[in-house]
Amino acid sequence: GWFSGYGEQSYPHTTAYVVHGFQTAVRNDVALVPGVLERGVEWLKRYQAEQVRELKNAATETRPYKRKADNLDAFVFMVLVDADQANADMLAFLERDRPELSVYALSMYGLALHKLGEQEKLADVLRNIGQYVVDDDENQTAYLKLPEGNYWWYWYGSENEANAYYLKLLAQVEPRGRTASRLVKYLLNNRKHGGYWKSTRDTALCIEALADYLQA
Repeated sequence: GWFSGYGEQSYPHTTAYVVHGFQTAVRNDVALVPGVLERGVEWLKRYQAEQVRELKNAATETRPYKRKADNLDAFVFMVLVDADQANADMLAFLERDRPELSVYALSMYGLALHKLGEQEKLADVLRNIGQYVVDDDENQTAYLKLPEGNYWWYWYGSENEANAYYLKLLAQVEPRGRTASRLVKYLLNNRKHGGYWKSTRDTALCIEALADYLQA
């Protein structure tokens, strides 16, 4: 959970974010307290299973139900795929509702598809995201022009984080492509005072994406 104390509860976004951090740590040989990562993964699996049930319930409007897979579902799906816990039902719902996902979540979904070897679905995702790519030939940069909407205060409305996750995706599928290198330059050019972006969170994600690109 975000806070501690009486009545505290776990939140899927916070849990997915922390589990992703633990996964990154493990890949870099950082020792974790035994069981912490595993418990996080199990919590996310239970959460995802409940979301799948609600999505299936929509057909008969049996409560509780929800009609579409959402951005948070894409985030949790990516984290669980990284834990080798792919849910075929959620994959089908995300693919069905892909047109409704934000550009940020599409990049997360694309990373999961790449790991699963779903090349046809991944190609569709890359085409979807490509509609939002702007090339600036004068500055030799590229960036995502996110669709306008009243969601900028949500996690998936962050321009820096969306560009960072797109770079993470390109680092996996097209690391030597022109867009990836131009996106790197755009991120570097848009730091504040040369040392950070807007927050500790988007700064961490930008560094993570740049590291993925350099490694690729």
